[in-house]
Amino acid sequence: MSQTATEPCGASDQTAPRRPQPITSAPDFEASAVAGLPQWWRAGQQEAWSRFAALPMPKRKDESWRFADVTKITQAVLDGYQAGLPLSDAARKEAKDRLLAHAAKSKALAGLAYANDERVFFRALPEEWTAKGVLFLPLSEALKHHAALVEKYFMTHPTTLGGAKFEALHRAWCGQHLGGAFLYVPKGVELPGPVEVFHWIGEKNAAIFPHTLVVAEAHSRVEIVVRYGSLSQAQGGFCASSVDLHAGAGAKVRHIASQDFEESVLSFQTGSTAVERDGAALSFALNLGGAYSRVENKSRMLGAGSRSDMLSLTAATGTQIFDQRTYQEHVADHTTSDLLYKNALSDTARTIFAGMISVDPGAQQTDAYQSNPNLLLSDTAEANSLPGLEIQANDVRCTHGSTGGPIRGEEMFYMAQRGIPLAVARRLFVLGFFDEVLERLGDAALSEELHELVVAKYDRAWPQSK
Repeated sequence: MSQTATEPCGASDQTAPRRPQPITSAPDFEASAVAGLPQWWRAGQQEAWSRFAALPMPKRKDESWRFADVTKITQAVLDGYQAGLPLSDAARKEAKDRLLAHAAKSKALAGLAYANDERVFFRALPEEWTAKGVLFLPLSEALKHHAALVEKYFMTHPTTLGGAKFEALHRAWCGQHLGGAFLYVPKGVELPGPVEVFHWIGEKNAAIFPHTLVVAEAHSRVEIVVRYGSLSQAQGGFCASSVDLHAGAGAKVRHIASQDFEESVLSFQTGSTAVERDGAALSFALNLGGAYSRVENKSRMLGAGSRSDMLSLTAATGTQIFDQRTYQEHVADHTTSDLLYKNALSDTARTIFAGMISVDPGAQQTDAYQSNPNLLLSDTAEANSLPGLEIQANDVRCTHGSTGGPIRGEEMFYMAQRGIPLAVARRLFVLGFFDEVLERLGDAALSEELHELVVAKYDRAWPQSK
């Protein structure tokens, strides 16, 4: 993020006072009022907390939690996490060092970083772009200066995929510490490079509530890269994050996310994408960390000619569980969606994929695709896949499919014949399995960075395959 990447922003720029507090107790609503947050924001925060308290915890028989291990998601578990934990000097230094190392290779136009939802870095866009009306701001600043614009787009399309309780928890606590980013691009403006955001869990059992809101007006173009992770001393932790993407008529939006939490973290991520006439949105997620990670993504094609690409790679090792729920909703005619979620599983890891393509009665000439290939690297790994269709129009092309199986014996034999150890061969096959999705990003440098994250994950999980 250029030579200015180490400019710090301390806790003093936070909108609401920070006080460590269990996430199962009510946030300090009075603090939000004293901080001068808009009334609609404070009302939404309180309503969300009431909703969280009223909604039951997931149960094994709930269809939207089918195959999930709900014993990992209990009141007692949530009681152990705290929001607003202050950062230690060691954590603050580590965050600074990571940003400095990243700056040497980053081509981002601007950047923002949080640890424990405390802002630790912010570099604004160059004046060339702010003069054209582009906004890239911490959420706290956006609420102070552009409240009406935030209100128009903030969490207007809930995912409705089963995680309503945790979406409400996110809304309630996000309103307290405002660990988020707001990106707005006016009509006809095309940013030549990405902006990037970091969200780190910085202390043991800390809870974070990141939010990303991207609004691209008609015929604009924008890309945002969001990285979730843990600092070294952050054993365990909790994340409830949410992403809102809005692509106007003819706009192009790209959202790239990587999740590399410490492997005992409990994570819930929801995403909602809305695409208007002739617009296009691409959302990619790389899932590496966490003990139990649930990801919900809903994409709505609202205008004729709109398109949504939903891509994901998951490397599940050890006892990790990745729970993925998706919804592709075609509201208008001549719309397109393409979902490709690839999972590689080893040891006793589990993945769950439940996806639905929905076509409204007027959405003729819809072209929708959904694919969930699973590569099973051990006999004890388990991949559950539930693709589905809800079609109410008669002139559409909609297909879905799921595959699961091990590396073929003849492929391993081929590698062994050439003197490649089995552990190394397995690693090479997984990386090749993932490359199809990385190539679809159309950005060699970004693909290489994500590839290196996967390699680092397998270096930790399979040291014998280096």
